[in-house]
Amino acid sequence: MSTPVKIAGPRPGQDYQKELARDSRPVPDFLKLNAPDTSGPDEVEIYKYISREYHDLEMERVWKRTWQWACREEQIPEVGDTFVYDVGPLSVIIVRTAPNEIKAYPNACLHRGRRLVDYDARVTELRCPFHGFAWNLDGSFRSMPSPWDLPHVEREKFGLPECKVDKWGGFVFINMDPKAAPLADTLGVVPEHFSRWDLENRVMIANVSKVMRCNWKVSQEGFLESWHVAATHPQFLASFGAITSQYDVFGPVNRTLSAIMGDSTPMLGRSPSEQEKLDSLTIQYLAGAQGPQVPEGVRARTHSAQQGREYLKTVLGPKAENFCDAELVDSIWYSVFPNFTPWGGPGVRQQYRWRPWGDDPEMSVMDVIVLAPFTGKRPPSAPLRMLGPDQSWREATELGSISLVEDQDAFNLEAVQKGLHMTAAKTVTFSKYQESRIRHFHRLLNEAMARS
Repeated sequence: MSTPVKIAGPRPGQDYQKELARDSRPVPDFLKLNAPDTSGPDEVEIYKYISREYHDLEMERVWKRTWQWACREEQIPEVGDTFVYDVGPLSVIIVRTAPNEIKAYPNACLHRGRRLVDYDARVTELRCPFHGFAWNLDGSFRSMPSPWDLPHVEREKFGLPECKVDKWGGFVFINMDPKAAPLADTLGVVPEHFSRWDLENRVMIANVSKVMRCNWKVSQEGFLESWHVAATHPQFLASFGAITSQYDVFGPVNRTLSAIMGDSTPMLGRSPSEQEKLDSLTIQYLAGAQGPQVPEGVRARTHSAQQGREYLKTVLGPKAENFCDAELVDSIWYSVFPNFTPWGGPGVRQQYRWRPWGDDPEMSVMDVIVLAPFTGKRPPSAPLRMLGPDQSWREATELGSISLVEDQDAFNLEAVQKGLHMTAAKTVTFSKYQESRIRHFHRLLNEAMARS
């Protein structure tokens, strides 16, 4: 019988900070911050993932009261462009009402309640398809059929109620609570930390959503820690430390910093060559094909970072040389409560979001967009590809290698939802450090759910 390999536990932030110390360029100060926080619940009751009552309460206390990324500004570029944002049974219309103004309204006619807008489109008014009641883009009442039969309707008071709207990084956020605190309170350090990466001047080169057979929290939690990589994504073991990621909490937001092609790969059980590190990222999906080669005596991490700089020079010019290796190759991702996970870096980066799907507590939708820098006139944005629960992420070829990773995760996450009905436990249990982002998420969720 073979002897199990003993693996030392992670040292919060130390392994990642050692990688930063070897960087070929100056590292921005915010990446040097090491802010572990293991507060938050050790355990969460299983009913919170499967209960109809808890789902209904979330709709009232979370989704109707929090700031949520609804769309990108590039998805509503012209006056009259509309975008429908659905979260569970709730729906909001986002409208560009003027070149520099965006408004949002509950997606419901004030006459009989029918959804005002079914599809994203460019319009001159918001007209209900049922009876023809209409509103101007600015929400003021425009017209109704048979006005003689509705003398009790006061036109001046029959305007559409507004949701709060704000913007950051090219993202449009909405909040259904008219008393909500400013978006800045929710974003916390994100605008400061992301200021080097200019997400506003990016274009969506992929836009994919997939319906998942699991609660939205189950799905999101799968992306708030990295230690599942060893079992779920073994193709990455030569290039990903798995248990050496750094987890930080900054007030209302949290993040993970994971070194790619670094020195520490404890879950592999040996030290891979620099070429192995690069191969694990670039050719594991190609049956036997030879990928890029690492020059003799050069770290794979340093080589890949310089390749990234050369690409960025074509769109960003000389300033591409100012980005450090970590910014170009590492996985750097933050979480903004309740459901937005922006990925940092100056190059091509994915952005994640999770939402309840329909009115079923055990169904959700995961949204993945990929943003890329560009030069010259803004290219057209990628259209939405909607995948059903029986479709594979790999049908979305525009996601590249991300699609295999998402398939591996989806396989586990939907199995988690099934297992929650069979486990003898009353709770799920979280580790202190490696699942500290999940603990932080549930701390914020508990605070939101405690509001009356």
